[in-house]
Amino acid sequence: MAFNPILMSMLVAVFVMVGVQYLLIFARNSGAVEHFWFGVAALAAAGSAIAYSPVFGEVVSDAFVAHHLPKVFAAAWLATSTWFIVEYSSGDSRHRWTALLATLLIVIACVGDIGLAGEEQKASAASGPWHLAGFAAILVMFFLAAEATWRLWSSSRRVRAVTLLAFCFAFPSVALSHALERAGFSSLSVPGLLAFLFVVMMMLYELAGAVVDGEGFARRQQQELSNASRLSIVGELTASLAHEINQPLGAILSNADAGELLLADPDPPLDEIRQILVDIRRDGVRASDVIRHVRKLVRKRELEFEKLDANAVVNEVIEILGAEARNRRIPIAPSLWPQPAFIHGDRALIEQMLINLLTNAMDSIDAVTAEGMTPSAAIPVVLGVSNTSHGEIEFQVVDTGAGIPMERLEHLFDSFYTSKAHGMGLGLSIARSIVEAHGGRIRAENNRGGGATFRATFPPLEEAGVIQTS
Repeated sequence: MAFNPILMSMLVAVFVMVGVQYLLIFARNSGAVEHFWFGVAALAAAGSAIAYSPVFGEVVSDAFVAHHLPKVFAAAWLATSTWFIVEYSSGDSRHRWTALLATLLIVIACVGDIGLAGEEQKASAASGPWHLAGFAAILVMFFLAAEATWRLWSSSRRVRAVTLLAFCFAFPSVALSHALERAGFSSLSVPGLLAFLFVVMMMLYELAGAVVDGEGFARRQQQELSNASRLSIVGELTASLAHEINQPLGAILSNADAGELLLADPDPPLDEIRQILVDIRRDGVRASDVIRHVRKLVRKRELEFEKLDANAVVNEVIEILGAEARNRRIPIAPSLWPQPAFIHGDRALIEQMLINLLTNAMDSIDAVTAEGMTPSAAIPVVLGVSNTSHGEIEFQVVDTGAGIPMERLEHLFDSFYTSKAHGMGLGLSIARSIVEAHGGRIRAENNRGGGATFRATFPPLEEAGVIQTS
């Protein structure tokens, strides 16, 4: 097989890129030792591809370097690959001692071969002591790779087993390098490096799967936090929700008692009974709406995007928090866009985000009141909808509390960052995640007259190329 400069250039580029990538991974996670060994092995393989190419011999004028440097790179590739096999297959101390033996043998073979004088080297037979040491090292490496492959395959770790299977082809190709060279192959270059290229492809496949799994795990974790936040919201609103349900239920019972008394009359007033039934139905719908909102908040489900009118969302959120606002004596005033402002989003999540922001706003006002300060004369909390100059839909939550200290603004939306004595620091972090999941952004700023404003901006709904916001 003749030397192919394009193929070798591609191998060098791939090996260098992968080697640097895995060393960077190891730098961020020093516990993944197999990533270190694989990164070094990839860089050594790139060095071997360069050193065994005819171009290298033409560029390097020193005959000693041109002749021996390829062997150093090859020895480094073999040794580091062996340690990668051990760590990648979760080998024990016995396997590490075997890897150490193979490494020592390959080092002895490399150093001994380099130490031979020119004429002595030419006269040296393929069965000389240094060649035998190198052959023994490669034989140990082969059996180590084969045993690791079988062990991983038996434990159903098939991807890793197939990855190490390529070494079972790479190592013999190196051991037979002289025979392959006489048959027209270019020593180590093509057979061994192509086998290692398969290892690289399998490692990149496994890395891509790990990245996807990691992202999926992060999404699942974020969803679990979001569900926990919803449950926490319902827990905080329990007293208000119970009061909100008890009121219509009490009215229903009173009307039912009154209806029963009217029906006891020999000539019951039907008009009054009809009105009682209308009142009962109205109160039943009211209680049902409260329960429906609670169920929507606590239901665990995937994202359900739909066409939403931001104005309608604001009205629903104010209805959900109505009882809580009355109990705290903190009015929430809507400030709606004069025309429908459509967005594409998950209703329950957007409502959860607004509830988080409104609850924080009411907490800020409560904190001001508890310190003996008087909130601004303006309406304590305003929940508004507006249209930005870029056609985006923006929710604003404006409060008249103490505002946000400047040193906290930068970390306000970080996870587990809170200024509350009993807070978990998840509300604003989850609010940011919800907004970003919808392709939007969220920010906070202090008002000149006191208090703070939170702005959650969403892209508008586009239908047939027309933005439905005006």
